[in-house]
Amino acid sequence: MTSYLFNYFPKKNLNEMLEAFHACTNLFVQLLDEDGKIVMSAGQVSSFCKQFARNIPPEESCAQEHLIGAQRAVSIGEACFFCCHAGLYHIVFPIISREKMFGSVIAGPFLMDEADADLIIDIAGKYKLDTKSLLLLSDFSHQIQVVSPTKATYISRLLNYLTNSLIAGSRELQEFNHGKLLQQSRINESIQMYKHSGVKTGEPYPIDKENLLIAKVISGDIADARSIFNDLLGYLFLSENHDVNRIKVRIMELCTLLSRAAINRGSDIDMILAMNNKLIQSIMESKDIYGICYTFQDNMEIFTDSLFYASDKSNKTIKSATRYIAAHFAENITLSDLADHLHINASYLSTLFKQVTGHAFKEHLNITRVEEAKRLLADTDYPIMEIAVSCGFNDQSYFTKVFKHQTGLTPKQFR
Repeated sequence: MTSYLFNYFPKKNLNEMLEAFHACTNLFVQLLDEDGKIVMSAGQVSSFCKQFARNIPPEESCAQEHLIGAQRAVSIGEACFFCCHAGLYHIVFPIISREKMFGSVIAGPFLMDEADADLIIDIAGKYKLDTKSLLLLSDFSHQIQVVSPTKATYISRLLNYLTNSLIAGSRELQEFNHGKLLQQSRINESIQMYKHSGVKTGEPYPIDKENLLIAKVISGDIADARSIFNDLLGYLFLSENHDVNRIKVRIMELCTLLSRAAINRGSDIDMILAMNNKLIQSIMESKDIYGICYTFQDNMEIFTDSLFYASDKSNKTIKSATRYIAAHFAENITLSDLADHLHINASYLSTLFKQVTGHAFKEHLNITRVEEAKRLLADTDYPIMEIAVSCGFNDQSYFTKVFKHQTGLTPKQFR
């Protein structure tokens, strides 16, 4: 049975995250669902753990220990260490979104010092194991990876960053799917309305409704434009008998009409054509008709922004841009990355950014990074170099230069 986790977090992304973590740390890592059941893993279960599991009562299983560790992590809301009943260390991170626990990621086992006789003596004191089993455990204990306390802390932070990044990406996907389902409901309402009014397959295309849609976009009335678009889609779905290819053609025609309208109103030609080409390509490649409809609806708003950005300080494009920067400032993001994410031309975005925020893209990115660095300097005792890296600065001297330019103090003076 497919795990409930995969309804909210793409299986491919989860698998890639586990494999990346294992490749970097060489630790066995498991993904558990909310009941503690293993749904995915990377690496191999240690020989020690296999041997130990054969000799303990079912009520003290490793799965039960892992679930207890995950619940402990939920209570503090971040990655934490726990020591299992075999005396081995693990790192656990809860997967929580919108205050709901979906599962957890468990990394380990490992030791923080070389295995010695005390480890086996402690196990012998807890469980009635025969001499052969104890000797095997002793041999296998020397195969367990040793991780220093400092490195273990860094590994826990890596797990924290990877999992939080996944959760943030999942929220974007959830929001997209929610918006798509909402629009699908509106389209179905429109289909029912047209059915009752007698519209059938093969009816003439309502050019007047299309003209009204373009007029609403040009006037900046995006709420009415969205409503008319969904109404038009309902008509298309019914009259074209849900033929995906024919509906695609109609939507691509709308893309071209909107781009021409924007150019005629003075928008940058290269920018608009680039947007239009990218949108048409995504429509041609997609097999999800409702996804196509929702993507076009989003792009209608971007076309509107391109016409009215100069007078609208809170336009959607820059709101989306600043939200993206706030979520990804620790990464090596560029203006081109941001433009690709928003499906707009990079030079246009650069102009729009300066026009609306008063800062260039790079300046805004550094302001966001420095604000996070100030918080970490004030609230933690992390080394300055580690703070610089976690905030997206790979060069400490550049970090110090930017920080002093914005605050008048070096990071050390600020702390």
